[in-house]
Amino acid sequence: MKNLQFVQTAVFFDKRYNFGGNQLATFWNADSNTSLTDDDMLGITREMNYSETTFVFQSKITSCSAKVRIFTPAEEIPFAGHPTLGTALVLKRKKVIDPKAERSKLELGLGPITVEFLASDLIRMQQKPPEFLGELDNPRQIMKAIGLRESSLSDDLPAMYISTGSPFLIIPLKSIASVQKAEPNGKEIVKALEGAVSQDVLIFSTETIHKDSDAHARVFAPASNVLEDPATGSAIGPLGAFLEQHDVIPTHIHGELFIIEQGYEMNRPSRLKVQLVKKKQKTDVLVSGRVRVTAEGHFYLKR
Repeated sequence: MKNLQFVQTAVFFDKRYNFGGNQLATFWNADSNTSLTDDDMLGITREMNYSETTFVFQSKITSCSAKVRIFTPAEEIPFAGHPTLGTALVLKRKKVIDPKAERSKLELGLGPITVEFLASDLIRMQQKPPEFLGELDNPRQIMKAIGLRESSLSDDLPAMYISTGSPFLIIPLKSIASVQKAEPNGKEIVKALEGAVSQDVLIFSTETIHKDSDAHARVFAPASNVLEDPATGSAIGPLGAFLEQHDVIPTHIHGELFIIEQGYEMNRPSRLKVQLVKKKQKTDVLVSGRVRVTAEGHFYLKR
């Protein structure tokens, strides 16, 4: 019997709620993880039953504090937002990252990612510059797959694919009522977007529950066996890029924070922040949120 230590966190939690954010299990002990196979890690992820679980290893990149492998219940993925922030907090708590450090780098599947510790529970990550990967020509099938009429679509804004590390289809809707009404069918979403740039979908409205939010969003990722995700850092980068590219928020000044609310339809209210900072010919995409530890324990893996 192998004894594996893990820490559970809630990422992108909102201080106004006792329960919320996106749950994450992090198996932080690199020495214990060395003997794990890919099948072990996938099995453990399915047992934990969160949208993602992370496993920490020693990195061969000298600038990185650790190597992080991210698994969904379906597969390993090269990048995701809330696992990056949650794992960073755990590694600092366990002193894998210097407790006094203000920033660090983690090796992910897509390469090194910088994380910054802005406060004891507030962490920010730098994502890749936005890539605008084209508009969706015919939205009929995907709208049907998420249980909405085409008339729910924004009249002024396109649905389009954007990536800041992972591509998402960003779909603007007219109202928060439409966002809340959506009933995603996982199989139909995958079928509707077969062969597309991405099968991961974010729908949003600029009507919000809280006055200090800029958008109300939901994310569906059935291809990764995650029908709906309560807080998706890798999708908020593309959403921020979309909002700025199209000047969606009239009062927004380029370079300022967007605040996104997500997870309400899952009873996991979450608060995510994204900021696009232009530096010469490059745009830094900064995604931040609060992280708190909710549990700590041992996983017993039968050998």
